[in-house]
Amino acid sequence: MTNVSFYKLAGNRQMMFSLVCSLVKKAFNQGKHVLCLVPDDATLETINAKLWDFERNSFIPHEVGTEYIPIGISKASVPGAHDQILINLHPTVPSFFSQFDRVIEIIYQDLNYEQAKRQNFRFYKDRGYPLKFHDLSESFTI
Repeated sequence: MTNVSFYKLAGNRQMMFSLVCSLVKKAFNQGKHVLCLVPDDATLETINAKLWDFERNSFIPHEVGTEYIPIGISKASVPGAHDQILINLHPTVPSFFSQFDRVIEIIYQDLNYEQAKRQNFRFYKDRGYPLKFHDLSESFTI
């Protein structure tokens, strides 16, 4: 069964991008494959750019698309062959979420986005998925 983790941030969208990069780096260093599902081109381009220059002395190989590469960034409605970690930045739960071992949802300070993620939390909870909640509002900074 898919494990679902929610990460709550005190900051804005920029802080969310930093957390995504940190989570992607951690997963990559553990040999995991990650698909970042994004809602639009602007988010896709921002994450793509931030992964290129996240840290000076490291490289996180990634590509835009759903091919089975270590790190994929996509706004597609199908995940391709990815099945390990899904970072869902889309406001709704994707229909294919259950093919992943783990789903990560990030909550940042935006009223509409927070409400959407609350609905996602209820969706997973009502269906019996194991949930973890990480409150990083005081510990994660950029």
